[in-house]
Amino acid sequence: MTGWHRGVLWVVAVAAGLTCVGLALLLWLKDLGTAGTVAGLAADTVTLVMTVFAVRGLLLQSAQQATQGVTASGAGSVAADGSIGRAVTGNRNQLSGAPLPSPLGSGAPTGPVEASGTKSVSAGGSIGEAVTGDGNST
Repeated sequence: MTGWHRGVLWVVAVAAGLTCVGLALLLWLKDLGTAGTVAGLAADTVTLVMTVFAVRGLLLQSAQQATQGVTASGAGSVAADGSIGRAVTGNRNQLSGAPLPSPLGSGAPTGPVEASGTKSVSAGGSIGEAVTGDGNST
């Protein structure tokens, strides 16, 4: 939790405590009309603040989801958010024939797509053909 959030929590806690003490004092003095007005105003304020916090949380959550990306960090590694028709890594590979048609993707990946090892292949969708290593013939 950041310092800013702690500060906000302390302000909210002090305000809630003072409101409770004030309402108790009004009830003890039997000023029910004013106590009801103050309680209604406090409830409206809390509702407004909670709505602002909820909207802020939803916006932060969607911003965090949008920043997730596809990474390929190993030497010769391949990563794709969607489908991969043909991925060839390594040296001295001999390929014959046309590449397979690109497979249809299954929508958005369920998690981050990473290919971190040497000559690794990762896809959020389907992989039609992956040739890894050195000196392969297909």
